[in-house]
Amino acid sequence: MRRLICLSGVLLLCACAAQRSADEAPEELIFSLSDLQIKNGGESVAVSGLTTEIPGVTVTQESSHPAGQPVSRILFNEAWQGRAYLKVNSPVNLNQLPEPAALTFDLRVDDVSKAGLQAGIDCGENCHYVVDLWPDAVKWQGAGWQHVSIPVKCFSGKFADFSKVGEPFRLFFYGSGDIAVSGVKVTAKEPGNILCPDQDTQSITPAPLRAFWADDWWMKRHHQKLAKKQMIRPEVVLIGDSITHGWEDKGAPVWKAYFPDVPTLNLGFGGDRTENVLWRIEQGELDGLSPAITVVMIGTNNTGHRMDPPEHIARGVSNIIDRIKQKMPDSAVLLTGIFPRGEDATSPERINNQKTNGLLAHLAKEKGVHYTNINDVFLSGDDKLSKDIMPDLLHPNEAGYRLWAQALVPWFSALKKENLDK
Repeated sequence: MRRLICLSGVLLLCACAAQRSADEAPEELIFSLSDLQIKNGGESVAVSGLTTEIPGVTVTQESSHPAGQPVSRILFNEAWQGRAYLKVNSPVNLNQLPEPAALTFDLRVDDVSKAGLQAGIDCGENCHYVVDLWPDAVKWQGAGWQHVSIPVKCFSGKFADFSKVGEPFRLFFYGSGDIAVSGVKVTAKEPGNILCPDQDTQSITPAPLRAFWADDWWMKRHHQKLAKKQMIRPEVVLIGDSITHGWEDKGAPVWKAYFPDVPTLNLGFGGDRTENVLWRIEQGELDGLSPAITVVMIGTNNTGHRMDPPEHIARGVSNIIDRIKQKMPDSAVLLTGIFPRGEDATSPERINNQKTNGLLAHLAKEKGVHYTNINDVFLSGDDKLSKDIMPDLLHPNEAGYRLWAQALVPWFSALKKENLDK
């Protein structure tokens, strides 16, 4: 005998089996797709009728599930910050479920070859933990319905609070894809079938980058850099994400103009988070090198991809600094504050990065490395970020790289002298 709670906007008790006492904890919470909402960028709307559309996303209601249960098919095209989520009128307390509990749903993956996919639960105001489904979802393409069971503990961490959950199911997507969802529950009757990282240690656990837009080139680039470092003796090593990677693209003519005779190894990889940099270092990218200067800027993708807490990002950067000093003890390290992003100072991503930068400044002192924050050169007097410098409010164009190069010139002169004086 068990007690089951069905949720559709408001909390309803369902006598799906004989009920025990009124204060008995339920074993399952069942959610209705009638509460589904969709969002892409800044536009959000409740799903209603057979078809619901917003720019870049179309949701259609189907009856294609073999068990006959309702289905929501989600087609998205060049979505940037897409989300399908269930929003209940009365927040639910997931702590009342016996442990271990799991978020479960059926997922049909028709196409995610050019899409990213993450699952989440509303875990509190300062909690943004997600589980990346793409590595599994890409294997499920065209294979029909798959039952997904994610332990609730996968969304748990220092900042998690499951006592007042207003959105018990979140599916984040970006790129272009075609998926369908059915049968959403949180249940104590399944152990879970999805492996997930420890949210509090993810930023310090070395891992390669996996994403639909990176799988074709990321590992190849890693091996290319391993080969290149054997052919040059770099005086400067650059470590970071797409912003550093961009010195080979938008910033290439700028670097050539400002540092034409400086042998440089660019270890910037688009999309990288702190754990990806740690993996690359662990796999030998710095072995045998002794550059005069190492420039490090990393962390904005920890914010943009997972909204990692600043403390987690700083821990990841701390571990990177430790590895650099271990591998290249004679190199002068210049830790650079994460660049601003978003149009103005109200951007949640910029706020998160700014808080992280405060921790990085203290970290540099603790680690005995140099620190610079040049964010002011990119911002106007009212703290707005101009698209004339960062057209997508994240990545510098040539003008942005010129501002960065001008800030690096005095640092390079001072650090080279410091290295010679040792």
